[in-house]
Amino acid sequence: MSKASLLLAGVLALFVGQTVAEQKCDTNKPETTPSSRFKDNRDGTVTDTKTKLVWRHCVVGMDWNGSTCEKQSQTFKFSTAKAHLKEMNKARDSKRSDWRLPTREELATLVENRCFKPAINLESFPFSPESGFWTSDEDKGLLSSRAWIVHFLNGEQYIANVKQRWRIRPVAGK
Repeated sequence: MSKASLLLAGVLALFVGQTVAEQKCDTNKPETTPSSRFKDNRDGTVTDTKTKLVWRHCVVGMDWNGSTCEKQSQTFKFSTAKAHLKEMNKARDSKRSDWRLPTREELATLVENRCFKPAINLESFPFSPESGFWTSDEDKGLLSSRAWIVHFLNGEQYIANVKQRWRIRPVAGK
């Protein structure tokens, strides 16, 4: 192999190493969201047998191909996130018309406490971004409207300006 080829391979490995994140988990801690808790509905969704809520395997923008998520996740302002869910319901995404933003408490049930980057079960929710996800919980601020997000980098909850762009993990049921 030439020096130029070796140099190119080294540079590519450096970039690939920086762009591919690897989930970190403390296996000494118990799982909070074991895969056995999620029933695959064979339609791009899973049912959480503990909460009885239905979740899409993939975040909005990505498609389920039967075994994993493909394409690119999308971000939305709070108002456009709610409008997008109305469109999903009109289109009967996964044969459902009851998709909505989850509450903080509902979305927090997906946080895998022993993992971060991302803090979620990647077997049930593959290719989940280390990102914030909108909840339905709004908080009317003095100067601006805000809403809560759950951030799956670490599983923490934060308040965000509704004009910021975050991802959507729709929920159905209850």
